[in-house]
Amino acid sequence: MLRILSLHDFESPAFGEAAIIGLIEGVIHYCAYDALQDEMQPFAKYLRDYPEVSVTQEILATRETARTISAGELFLPVHDSVFKKIVNVWRERGLSEAIRFAAATDPEQITNVVHWIATRLNRVLDLMDRGIYHRDVLPMSGNGSVTDIVATRDWNTSLVRCLSWHPHCTRLAVAMRDDRIRIFSQGLLGVPVLRHSAQKSVCCLSWRPHAGRELAVACYSGVLIWTIELGAASNLLSHAILLKQRNHVPVTNVVWHPQGDLLASCSPTDSNIMIWNVSKEEGVPLKRVGGGGICFTCWSPCGLRLFSASCRNIFRVWNTGVPTPWHTEKWTVPQGRVATACFGPNLTLLFATTGDPATIFSLPLQDTIFDVKKATNNDVKIAMRLIDLTKVNFSSDDNDDYITVGGKIVSMEWDPTGKYLAILFQDSPVIALVKTNLSRLSRIVEVQPSCLIKGFPGEVPNCINFYQKRTSWICLTIAWSSGRVQHFPIVENESRVDTSTYSTLLPQFVRPNGSYSFDVRGYRQY
Repeated sequence: MLRILSLHDFESPAFGEAAIIGLIEGVIHYCAYDALQDEMQPFAKYLRDYPEVSVTQEILATRETARTISAGELFLPVHDSVFKKIVNVWRERGLSEAIRFAAATDPEQITNVVHWIATRLNRVLDLMDRGIYHRDVLPMSGNGSVTDIVATRDWNTSLVRCLSWHPHCTRLAVAMRDDRIRIFSQGLLGVPVLRHSAQKSVCCLSWRPHAGRELAVACYSGVLIWTIELGAASNLLSHAILLKQRNHVPVTNVVWHPQGDLLASCSPTDSNIMIWNVSKEEGVPLKRVGGGGICFTCWSPCGLRLFSASCRNIFRVWNTGVPTPWHTEKWTVPQGRVATACFGPNLTLLFATTGDPATIFSLPLQDTIFDVKKATNNDVKIAMRLIDLTKVNFSSDDNDDYITVGGKIVSMEWDPTGKYLAILFQDSPVIALVKTNLSRLSRIVEVQPSCLIKGFPGEVPNCINFYQKRTSWICLTIAWSSGRVQHFPIVENESRVDTSTYSTLLPQFVRPNGSYSFDVRGYRQY
């Protein structure tokens, strides 16, 4: 029987002033703060191709002289009559959108009688769209609030609210607390800064696959689609369009289909997922009754499945790989709701619950799950408990200090190769890194403890994201509460890494400037 991994199985991180800065061939490397920029450190050669990112309180309120241009300012407007515009909206988006357009128009342009009728019909449409599960106002804190839903610890006060690596190149988007987004790219002169009047309360960023400069932003007003120009005039030439749908605000999550043709967005006040055709600026709702608003969604790497978690105990898995209307499977969790989820290879889903104790489950999603005719009695359709996240205290040698690990989970990231899982907690100052192995035949995920990633004294992790492009090593990017953005290298075999252009490594257990290492290669669960 498969043993459930417990946080007790991890080795305690070393106490003191040093932070963990890398995992190289099973050896945990520590480093003092004043030695982070030392090129002789064993981790330095792996990070030279990654942009340096540092966020301070001082840069949040700076005023750039360049003005952001919206998409509407790039083209000359066409002046049609109001009635012609209503007809065009009716033809392109349907009767309901035409009624809403008429209700928002100046009464003097369409006569008071037409405006009065459109206003009353619009109220009826609002009541129908809202339904019994819609909430106009989210609580500011606690269960169901934006802070409770987003994949960022301490979202209200964090200097970095979210970050996202581009899937095809070394380009990192970082959203700050001032609702400005900065683009960091190695070798790029200057840092493009994206700001827009509608860009408030940024919750999520997602780069468009197969398009180097398009970025989707989930914010309070809807979804902003940025087209980013890199270079000296980037702030002036970058522009955005706003995608919004009535009763679909605030948007707390956006995610692109792996092919880059569709964009999914969700809101905790709307029980529908919006699937956007960005080129046409049109959205189609995926309607399902029950479960309340949607907290977040995620695509499988192959694009055949779309996962959606509601604000209650219901979650759904959509089958998107058929030309017919999408099918969905409805699931429930015994306690709480799904806090976070991620797909790995072979259509394997990992999700964590908010119940007490918090638990990570594994759910293999075979093709036969949606096809009753092909289903057999041997198909695994039960979520299996994988990791127990019950809180554990690790004490120092003299018992004067301790570190708490576990409890409520905020975010969970699975690297593109399916080898490492990073877990971010609400009440822990460390990140749990789990080594994973997925069998192609059994579809069972085997897990082993790797290490607990600790920052400098006083730092807590706010958000995480794996570097998406596959290389000979793995990079986990961590935004700490101090504003430090760390690239954490995970190297399994140094012999496979081309080091011809780099300096020779120092002896493994002798580090300058207070740096040292800790070998965990002999510690395994199985």
